[in-house]
Amino acid sequence: MSFLTTVRTTLAPRLATPLRPALTSALHTSAPRAGLNESDRNRDNLDQIYEEHKRDQLEHSKQGTAKWKQELASNSEASVKADRGDIDSDDKDFATLQERTKGLPNRDGPVNKTQ
Repeated sequence: MSFLTTVRTTLAPRLATPLRPALTSALHTSAPRAGLNESDRNRDNLDQIYEEHKRDQLEHSKQGTAKWKQELASNSEASVKADRGDIDSDDKDFATLQERTKGLPNRDGPVNKTQ
């Protein structure tokens, strides 16, 4: 019995002390960022770039010619679009896209020359 009394006396002060709020906090916050895309954060004028894209998107939506813009999408939205197979191209499927672009790596030009 003497063993149980020593355990009770050593545990009692620990349980009686209130827990620190930092350890019991259920919600965590982070600093808000101006960027929409998680990987696009190394430019100084991001707010101007996003405003220009949004203004362009609004103008096209008023004209009825609005399309999905990669620049305004988050990484997860772009991944979902890619997984669904939605492509923004004149080619209707990947086979025609491959057929049209199969000669591009073999063309002459500064893009394909190694240094």
